[in-house]
Amino acid sequence: LPIRLSSPAALHFPPSERNSLSPVNPPAMDDISSRYEIPRTAEFLRGRAYTRVALQFPDELLKDAPAVARALRAELGGGAKLFVMADTAYNSCCVDEVGASNIDAQCVVHYGHSCMSPTSNLPAFFVFGKAPLDISLCCRSLLDCSRESSKPVLVLCGLEYAHALDDLKRATMELCKSDCQNSEIHYAEVLCSEMSPSSSSTAEEQCSQSNGSTHNDGLPADNDDLATLVNNCCNVEGSTRKYNLGGLTWRVSTDEKMDDYLLYWIGQDNSAFANIALTFNKCDIGLPSSSFYG
Repeated sequence: LPIRLSSPAALHFPPSERNSLSPVNPPAMDDISSRYEIPRTAEFLRGRAYTRVALQFPDELLKDAPAVARALRAELGGGAKLFVMADTAYNSCCVDEVGASNIDAQCVVHYGHSCMSPTSNLPAFFVFGKAPLDISLCCRSLLDCSRESSKPVLVLCGLEYAHALDDLKRATMELCKSDCQNSEIHYAEVLCSEMSPSSSSTAEEQCSQSNGSTHNDGLPADNDDLATLVNNCCNVEGSTRKYNLGGLTWRVSTDEKMDDYLLYWIGQDNSAFANIALTFNKCDIGLPSSSFYG
């Protein structure tokens, strides 16, 4: 059921649910290539002839770093030196250009959740991962929220679940037809997975998130900061408002406000969720059950 979140105290799942949303076991070796998008990463690196590449992992994914590096090295077939970075100079959501420059890296491959703050000197390639999601259960929950609310629904997600959105769209459309249900459901899209400092203005337009802070993941400190954050993540383009936040982008009509929508969040109880919930704290938010996350 949709719930209203209006204070930081309301942003936390019970401990049992929070733990169930966190990865416990590393993926099997035959899952590394898919989950960490080894072929796509290798294609990006080969296409730009990078020979010194930094692989940046957050703490929770560091256990997979050796397997990822081996798989990527094998896919590249030699010719590139890979360096694993773990002890980053800033939050793990930020590209660690300082650490990468210490090893003379030409590029950073960033794994896991990212605040998508623009880089200054190095190009970056983002691999968000592919967290498991039960499409059938999530689809049912989404339609139940839509049916019980008089508002249109906007689906937002942690970037690690973005890979599942196309399947969720198809399943939702099919279920709507079979149930003769007419639901207004909109889906955010991922902004980008590549970033180049050579066109910083373009990068900021496409990938700049929140208020530009790279140290608190864009979380607003007070009401003035919140108003600034909302304004900075929204641009009016013709008859629509385009929002960019947390690596996601979506549009609403200028005749509508964000609190006219029910937000349906797919993802973990982390800073990305807190960013959405605090930025749009007048919106109702629907949360799937933790059992949907495989």
